[in-house]
Amino acid sequence: MLAKFVASFIGVVAIGGLVSTAVNAEVQKHTQICNGKLCPSFTLVLTPPLDWDVDKAASEENRVQMLIPRGLNFHDARAVIYIRVSAKEKDQQLSDFIRVSQERWRQSVADSKISKLPPVERGNGKAAFEPFRYENPSRPQQPFELVAFGTDTDKDGNDFILTVVMSGKDQKAIEQAQDSYLELLRRH
Repeated sequence: MLAKFVASFIGVVAIGGLVSTAVNAEVQKHTQICNGKLCPSFTLVLTPPLDWDVDKAASEENRVQMLIPRGLNFHDARAVIYIRVSAKEKDQQLSDFIRVSQERWRQSVADSKISKLPPVERGNGKAAFEPFRYENPSRPQQPFELVAFGTDTDKDGNDFILTVVMSGKDQKAIEQAQDSYLELLRRH
């Protein structure tokens, strides 16, 4: 089952790299009040995959950009995609960010299995996304996830790290939404 999934993932990535169109991604900075002080937050200027929409309420509640299949809500969707944009520390390498992120995840989800997947080339000429497959048996709300890490900039040239996650209620939900997830990665 995993071999079939990885083979399908590689095939879609290869084909997608040939037909994708360049889209300039950009990070926008927002300021909001949290705990009585100004707090920065960041979002990616994005175009959702075909037949997906941004769920504004779930995005605000979870402080990420939450995408769901059109016609569903956050609680009914079998798979969701969310994007977290983080300010990049000076001289921080993406590989270090990934390592620390995965160490923290393994500390909180001891039975998690993380597998590296092939890089996903981006149509905008920026460095490829580095995707991973997470299996989290002890997390019934997120037992299967694809997590891709990449970098982007804002209009002033400041660097950011993108964490793009597709979380599914089961393996079939991930497989059914995988093309939309890859489309999002390639376009941004």
